[in-house]
Amino acid sequence: DERRVVVGGGRGIVPALEAASLFEKNKGPRKQSQREVEWIEQLVERWGEDVAGMARDRRLNPMQQSEGDLRRRIGVWRITKKKGGVGEVKVG
Repeated sequence: DERRVVVGGGRGIVPALEAASLFEKNKGPRKQSQREVEWIEQLVERWGEDVAGMARDRRLNPMQQSEGDLRRRIGVWRITKKKGGVGEVKVG
């Protein structure tokens, strides 16, 4: 499915990309995977509210997620937990 779009009379890839960027794609809400939920639960069980400790824990946080990222994920996890399980939460 090839689209050819001419914006401003120009031809080529740049005008085509500019035109394509005008079409907004509807993204669905982000879902936390079951594995992500288990991972966050382990971090919260071990560290409680100490997000700085979670960020430094190389065993439970091997990808070294930042404090801000962990806070966001924990927030989504708490909302999902209140809803009763893994579900959809609109983020950002």
